[in-house]
Amino acid sequence: MTSSESCGGALRGASGTPAGQRPDEIRQRPGWGDRRPAVLFIALSAACFCVYLFGLYPTLSPYRDSGDLAASAWTLGVAHPPGYPLYLLLGRLWLGLLPLGTVGYRLNVLSALAGACACGLLALCVLRGSAAPAPGRRPLLAGAAAGILLGLAPAFWRLSSVSEMYSCNALVGAALLWLAIPERNEPGGRPRALFLSALLLGLGLGNHQTLAAAVPGLLWMARPSLRRRTAVLMGGFFALGLALYLYLPVRSHAGPVLDWGEPETLRNFLRMLARADYGGVRLHPDRPTGLWPPGAWGAGLLLSGKAMVRELGWAGLLLGLWGVWTGRSRRMVQGSLLAFLLSGPLFILWANLDPSRPETSAILEPHLILPLVFAAALAGWGAADLLGRSPGRGRTAGALALLAAAWFLPRRDALAAGFGPRGDFSAWDYGLGLQASLPRGALLLDPDDPTAFTMSYLALAHGRRRDVVPLMYFRTRWGYEQLRRVHPGLLPSGELRNSQELLDALLRHNLAAGRPIFLDLPQKTPGGCRTFPVGLAYRLSPDGAAVDGRALLARAQALWELSRVRPVPPDSDFFSRHTLAYWASALNNLGIEAQRLGDPRLAQALYRRSLVLVPELAEAWNNMGNAAVDLKDYGAAEGCYLASLRLKPAPQGTYNLGRAYLLAGRFAEAERAFAQAADAGSLEALNDLGLVLMRTGRTEEAVEKWLSILRRQEDYLLAYYNLGIAYEALGRRDRAAAAVRVYARLAGDPDERRAAGAWLQRLEN
Repeated sequence: MTSSESCGGALRGASGTPAGQRPDEIRQRPGWGDRRPAVLFIALSAACFCVYLFGLYPTLSPYRDSGDLAASAWTLGVAHPPGYPLYLLLGRLWLGLLPLGTVGYRLNVLSALAGACACGLLALCVLRGSAAPAPGRRPLLAGAAAGILLGLAPAFWRLSSVSEMYSCNALVGAALLWLAIPERNEPGGRPRALFLSALLLGLGLGNHQTLAAAVPGLLWMARPSLRRRTAVLMGGFFALGLALYLYLPVRSHAGPVLDWGEPETLRNFLRMLARADYGGVRLHPDRPTGLWPPGAWGAGLLLSGKAMVRELGWAGLLLGLWGVWTGRSRRMVQGSLLAFLLSGPLFILWANLDPSRPETSAILEPHLILPLVFAAALAGWGAADLLGRSPGRGRTAGALALLAAAWFLPRRDALAAGFGPRGDFSAWDYGLGLQASLPRGALLLDPDDPTAFTMSYLALAHGRRRDVVPLMYFRTRWGYEQLRRVHPGLLPSGELRNSQELLDALLRHNLAAGRPIFLDLPQKTPGGCRTFPVGLAYRLSPDGAAVDGRALLARAQALWELSRVRPVPPDSDFFSRHTLAYWASALNNLGIEAQRLGDPRLAQALYRRSLVLVPELAEAWNNMGNAAVDLKDYGAAEGCYLASLRLKPAPQGTYNLGRAYLLAGRFAEAERAFAQAADAGSLEALNDLGLVLMRTGRTEEAVEKWLSILRRQEDYLLAYYNLGIAYEALGRRDRAAAAVRVYARLAGDPDERRAAGAWLQRLEN
């Protein structure tokens, strides 16, 4: 028996390593060839999934396009541009596999699963790419920390709770990163992984096109492995994945219920991909995209920095910077940094959003998901380096505790907000309330996307109110043709040349036919028409048409008594609060109509109910002050106006406050309020400032105020009336008569003209 046999060991070469193996392979096997990575992936994904599942929206979420994607997936239709074929097909498959719950909830579960798997896969990316080759648990801990950092980012958590495609986009991004990082025993790259990456990239672009922003970074990571033949084959696999977009024309040709853009023709298909009929690639309809001028970069970079701090916290951001610094010579880190910069800060600069607008964070939020994947990976590699520098279990545990405290303590609010959606029924309640407001066969004219998508979801996924016809997309050629084909009775015969002609024809034809037409927002009222709020909708009628306001008010009140609106959690996102604002605004507008019909007490009750839903609705506070003035409760009016001004400073609110002071006889306070509003350009305030001056014995000053009004607007009627009174009080009867003559000429009311004539006759005698 040889010595090697007696020891029971394997045959060894001269160097003491097993025969046929390289020394670097032996060094890696104890730490990297075990099952711990698989355990890490399963445990972290399961933990994140349970957390997300607990905080899911219980039904359809109010988030952006959730209703359209849920309805399109359920019916296998064509969603809004660019169509999202991968998400629709995955969603429909998932709906068949999970038969429990509403369609919206089941797709929320799909997003939770995708987001959780993205966190687990990111942990494996950090594990595979960690620089420390020694066996041990530190790279595993760094990977887990990176996955948790991503999973608890507020935007990522929120988008993993809604029926949108963004968490699936994160999963594809994490998978591409994992495939791009070579294993330690394959430093030359893996052609099969490259081919799989190309195929996955093509498929991923069928889920969301922003994935293209990460391509330069991924290519930089794969560059050492790229050969001409490999690149050609990768192009073929990429084209194969991208061919998923052929779903759009094929499905459109079959005539689905939802057929956005009708992309069965080449022209419509290309316009669909380019979002030509959906505002292009702009994130905000009022803000054009682009990187010019460079002078605007400062605001964009500041917005980007604030967004990353909000999502990752200062600890996560600093760890990411440390990971970049310590790994700056590694192609993996360089590529991840490039992918982050292109999909994050550069994209935010290009989007050109206004940081001061309240909706900016909500618009930007979904576009942070992909860069967060790469930022969290960089932070994980930074954590791995720091843990590798702390020898001993005690120091490692201390470093981990410090990192955990730095991450979690500033994020307690984010943790609370993450569980907020579980009691949020705002989209469901709004959809049912809007449907209850519409009579049978009603037309809903040009609704906003959230309204249209929620109605579409309720009709197609739950069979509710299919009799309501939403008039959408008729300003596009395909929308016009679809409307004429599906609802031919809604349009008059003959060809219409443009969208304005189409809108006019729709209104004339259907109002003449007695069809009820409603709007979701009163500011969309076309010229020559007026609206009356009925529940959550607004009944459209031509100007001058007989409208029984009392009957409509009674019906609206009955609808409100039957409606069910549940409050949303106080830390709800922008879209939940926006949906709740529909209810508050409708109540506020109904209060205006009640006040106009001479019932200020009912108006007050409606304003009060509006403010219960949205206490920060400044318009409702202002209008409740107006109702209090009608009821001669000037103290209550003052409080309402002050509350309105605290929420939304405006010259009109300051003027109204001055009116309350004036009517209460508090002339000094009224003078200050009117002067402030007049300085902001309010002619009404300048006119009433003259009244205060005259009542306090300063008639000459009052005259100067009214003359200054006429220098700015010659036909300001009340200024002539007040000048007539002031000049008569000063004994200047000729000037008073001149002012009254102009007043009589400008007055439109016959009674006012007769009174002015009698006044003038008295002055001239």
